[in-house]
Amino acid sequence: MTAGFAPDRGRFDGWRSIAWLVRAVGDLARYTDPRLGRAPVPRRRMRRLVLDRLERPDQFDPVARWVARRVARRLVATTDAELSARTIRATAKLEAAIPTSRRIDRYLRGQRPDVVLVSPVVKIASSQVEFLKSARKLRIPAATCVASWDNLTSKGLLRVVPQRVFVWNEIQRREAIELHGIPASRVVATGAQSFDHWFEQRPRFAREELVTRIGLDPAERYVLFLGSSPFVTRRPERELGFVTRWIETLRASGDERLRRIGILVRPHPTGRHWRDADLGRFANVAVWPRRSAAPVTDEERAEFFDSIVHCEAAVGINTTAMIEAAILGKSVLTILDREFAQETTLHFHYLLEENGGFLHVASSLEEHAEQLARVLEEGDDRAETRARFVESFVRPHGLSRPATPIFADAVEELAGVPVEEESYSRRLRVLLALDFPLSSLALLAYPVRRRLRRGRRRPAAPPAAPPASAEVPPRVEAAVES
Repeated sequence: MTAGFAPDRGRFDGWRSIAWLVRAVGDLARYTDPRLGRAPVPRRRMRRLVLDRLERPDQFDPVARWVARRVARRLVATTDAELSARTIRATAKLEAAIPTSRRIDRYLRGQRPDVVLVSPVVKIASSQVEFLKSARKLRIPAATCVASWDNLTSKGLLRVVPQRVFVWNEIQRREAIELHGIPASRVVATGAQSFDHWFEQRPRFAREELVTRIGLDPAERYVLFLGSSPFVTRRPERELGFVTRWIETLRASGDERLRRIGILVRPHPTGRHWRDADLGRFANVAVWPRRSAAPVTDEERAEFFDSIVHCEAAVGINTTAMIEAAILGKSVLTILDREFAQETTLHFHYLLEENGGFLHVASSLEEHAEQLARVLEEGDDRAETRARFVESFVRPHGLSRPATPIFADAVEELAGVPVEEESYSRRLRVLLALDFPLSSLALLAYPVRRRLRRGRRRPAAPPAAPPASAEVPPRVEAAVES
């Protein structure tokens, strides 16, 4: 195995900005479809990211930017399945007409791979599709690898159809077919190989040793709060305020166990706001680890695993870690909160009981406290439901079959799949090529414009103080202070 950096299109390659406009409009168009109109949080995020950049003239030529802005404003003003489908078809034709990057073509020729795997491809206007296009041009079998459970419902389009799209399960298989237009014959469910280690790992620390290391009372059981990403919380202080209210509710409960139970807050890897969070006014509460980092080393993964395996129950808002807790057989609870609006994301509904999920869902903190008390006293009555969910969602080929070997077999099979030549509209390529010089010129001019703006933003010299004898009206004094 070797690792290294892969190239991108040249900084002043005019196709770079043309491609971004085409891909961003396509990503925006999918949220015009009423099916995704029911997911307002991802829709608002996509709308903000696209429109905010289109409002800035930097890096785009005026003509292409004007056209893209008009289309984008129409898309965000309505929900219309036909308009969505028509726009996506148009951007797909434009994408096919954009030529491959010569840099990436040379890179793949030099690497001489048997297959090309690209992940996750769903970020807004993702440039990763360039590798799928170059692989097709060079007749190298390629695949998109879906990395997480929300990739196909809350991100951008899989706008290029490779020879395979590898997904976790049948739910994602339907998403790829229905929401992204991938032919059913090209979508393969292998299971979630990123979760395989959860089935085989064993605790490194005894419960008493771990709890003492964290700083909780070893004599009490503890409940684990699983932090969510900033995309879910939107503003860091929201999650901190919610956790504070949650702890206050448990400590004010009429149930003695909830008033004494240990509480471990585990921040999301990107949750930097927890580094300086102060929950010291609560007894038997800890934030651990304080550093925000994805658990990638053996020790970090062991810490994460042990914090879940030794807890009595896990509580989360909307996070992958809730699935990881379910794999380890833990009761998982959530509270619907208007600030987080987790029920407005499509993938969250997969965890609900009515859809075969395992979550204990409460509409208020008080209802949640009652649910947690029952789980602590009576155990979880959803153990069978949870096991069925884990099998169908994480290991659809059977709980005893790791997903990684199945994925590896699928990759080896991919190496023998023939690659058809891509067709495109020559008329569209000529039309886009007419814009190429303007786009290249805009990219070349961008650094100059940026330096000029910086020069204009230099702070002006402070106003001269009036003579001591001069009388300055109060209104002017207030303006100077302001």
